[in-house]
Amino acid sequence: MPPLIKENVLVEAGLSKNEAKVYLALLDLGSATAGKIADKSRVHRTNVYDALERLIEKGIVTYIYKKDTKYYQATEPENLLNLIREKELHLTQILPELQLSTKMAKTKPRAEICEGMPAFKLACYDLLKYNKTLYMIGIPKEVPHHVRNWIDNFHKERAKRKIDFIHIYNHGAQERIKYLNKLPYTKARALPEKYDSPVSIISCGEEVFIVMWDVKPLLFIRVHNPNFTKSFNKWFNLMWKLAK
Repeated sequence: MPPLIKENVLVEAGLSKNEAKVYLALLDLGSATAGKIADKSRVHRTNVYDALERLIEKGIVTYIYKKDTKYYQATEPENLLNLIREKELHLTQILPELQLSTKMAKTKPRAEICEGMPAFKLACYDLLKYNKTLYMIGIPKEVPHHVRNWIDNFHKERAKRKIDFIHIYNHGAQERIKYLNKLPYTKARALPEKYDSPVSIISCGEEVFIVMWDVKPLLFIRVHNPNFTKSFNKWFNLMWKLAK
C-alpha cells in the first residue's frame, strides 16, 4: 500500500498528519533518534518532537536512553486499534444522553442543508438506523463514480442488516442497473430520458434527502418529517410503475 494511503488511514483513525508521518517513519526505522525520524519523515525537527510527545501520550510510541541519547520506537501496530476502541468506549458512555438530546430536538419537523461527500456518506449510513426500505429516484448514471470510495461497503452493511434499497435511475445506466439487481435486497430500474434529473431524492424512515449532484461541493437538504416521507413514497411507487 502506498505511504500516502497509509498516512490517510492513520489520520482517519485519529492521528494528525505529522503524527502519522512520524509513526510510519518509526515503523521503518525501528529504534531511532528524533533527528533520524525528522530526516525519514520529512517533518521539521521541532514538529517531530511535538508529534512524538503526543504519540507517547497515546501509548503507541515508547523511548529508551542509549549513552545519554534518547531513542524512540513504535509499539505494536495493533495498539492503534486500542486507540479506536478507547474512543468508542468513551462515546458509548455518553451516547444515551446524546440520543436523548437528539430525540427531543427531533420532535418537530425540520430541514437542514448539508455539504460535501463525507457528510453525505455519514447521512446515508445514519439512515440504516431505521431498518426500513430505502427509496431513491433521479439518479444520474455518473453517481456510482462519485460515491465509488464507499458505496460498496454501504451496500454490504445494508444487506447484512437485510434492508431493501429500491433505485430509479436516469436513462443510460443499464450496466449499473444490471449490477444492482444482482445484489441482495436490491432492486433497480430506469425512467425514460424525458424524466432525467440532476437531483436525486432519497427516502427512508422519517427522513428525505434532496441531493444536488450538479453543484460542487455536493449539496443536499435533509428533511426530518414522517408525513413528507409518506407522501414521497406514494409518488415513488407511481414512478416505479413507469420505470423499466
